Amino acid sequence: MTIVFTDEKDNRFLKLVEELDRGYYERIGDDLDKYKQYNEFKDPHIVILFLDSDKAVACASYRQCGQKSVEFKRVYVKKNYRKKGIAYTLIKQLEKKVLDENYGYSYIVTGKNNTPAIRLYEKLDYKQIPKFGQFKFDENVICMKKSFK
Repeated sequence: MTIVFTDEKDNRFLKLVEELDRGYYERIGDDLDKYKQYNEFKDPHIVILFLDSDKAVACASYRQCGQKSVEFKRVYVKKNYRKKGIAYTLIKQLEKKVLDENYGYSYIVTGKNNTPAIRLYEKLDYKQIPKFGQFKFDENVICMKKSFK
């Protein structure tokens, strides 16, 4: 088991994101299309991959969303690797990088019915905050924030 840092152009990451999106489409359907633009990789992302024998089995990323803040995105663990603390480990590793780069806050947007993700983020000390930006009136999501200082 290995953890590697890369970027949003890494094909291993992109394949995991495709799998993540397929899972969302199965659960949410065409309503997911309204988030497509939000999930495009227009901005550079710092990506972390969890490898098992050189095969990418989990990922997480962040992008800068303000001078002092980042947003964690595209957190995903393949089904056979879930409930082993991998997502927790990846986010903690990303948080170390965020701290090293002197960011003060991290944001996460997730589905309001995505209970496993919400529990994970709460375990990582993220707190629910008022919705912001394009999500301000979206009843399907919640926004969360963590302060590092």
